[in-house]
Amino acid sequence: MFILRQIAYCWRVFIKLMTFFWFGLGSLFLATFLFPVLYVVSGFSKVRFSRLARLAVHYSHKLAVAHVAVFGTGRFRVEHRERLKGLRSKVIVANHPSILDVVILFSLIPNADCIVKGGLGKNRFVKGIVNSIYIVNTKTFEEQLVETDKSLKRGNCLIIFPEGTRSTPGERWQFRKGAARFALHSKCDVVPIYIGGNDPVGLRKHDRMFSAPPTERYHYDLDVLEPIPIEKFLGYPPSQAAALLTREMQDVLEARRAQALAKK
Repeated sequence: MFILRQIAYCWRVFIKLMTFFWFGLGSLFLATFLFPVLYVVSGFSKVRFSRLARLAVHYSHKLAVAHVAVFGTGRFRVEHRERLKGLRSKVIVANHPSILDVVILFSLIPNADCIVKGGLGKNRFVKGIVNSIYIVNTKTFEEQLVETDKSLKRGNCLIIFPEGTRSTPGERWQFRKGAARFALHSKCDVVPIYIGGNDPVGLRKHDRMFSAPPTERYHYDLDVLEPIPIEKFLGYPPSQAAALLTREMQDVLEARRAQALAKK
């Protein structure tokens, strides 16, 4: 029995590493080969190219999620998936337990935009994608407000993790005000998505590359929660409105986490 568990563990590590490998290779293919073709097909229109490129990223991320599921190392379940259908001009906020969260959300939302770390704009695998269609955080916050407002007005949905980084296991969430400020500036409602499941060992902050859950697959249980209307915050001074909206986002997601923990 011990030998079988060790074999299963090694298999999970192998598939995790292969997922990273194919993700990097796929990103290079998109940026180097597919994106130039899409730019020509779009008639050299940046807006049309952006739309096609986001769809390409969406389907590539769906493939990455399918890769994990098909090889038996992950299980993905989404409650209230219907709330994502036809979603436009919304700010999507979620807790951030693992590195795979980004891939999952992009696989669910075909018109996703996001704020990315400036370092990714120099990463050889993803810089072609990042610099083509996303917003890097090396820009000033005022510039980011302008860019996100343009994107949201085109119908894109802005994905933000209010913690700013992956959660530290065992520590309380600390939400920053950036997501709220983007939503308030563009007057777009907020859609919280709770990311639950088992402990994503090997994908958490500070985890070793050659680590994985010791006895089971990755379980991802997402719940698309009711939108938070932005309108009720617009009468407050900007700083207070951002604080109140941030507090509500965190309260809603923490309440859903408490509900999930109560079921275990």
